[in-house]
Amino acid sequence: MIVVLNLFDMIPGKEPDYAEYLRRVQPILDRHNARILLYGLTKMVHLGNLDRQYCGLIGYDTLDDLRRFSHDPEFKEIRPLRDDSTQNYILTSIESFPSLDEAARHLDNA
Repeated sequence: MIVVLNLFDMIPGKEPDYAEYLRRVQPILDRHNARILLYGLTKMVHLGNLDRQYCGLIGYDTLDDLRRFSHDPEFKEIRPLRDDSTQNYILTSIESFPSLDEAARHLDNA
């Protein structure tokens, strides 16, 4: 599974634009086998100083699904709704290890 971590702040006054993006992006995500694993307001930073207002985790079955989503013409059409209503955006793709043992083996072989 590929998980995309989204961290961002809303530009004050642009909330309606981002709400429209959310309404329009869901069918596109569905087409590309994406699942919203978690989406919400950040409540507390427990360690570190990376403070963002919103957090989202979106899961894709494969990296190809994520690539197809990213290049989907309908997504490209609505992307400005997201980009013009948010700031301090951090977008990271993560490929999960099947277990913590596998992660430890990976580190042992690094």
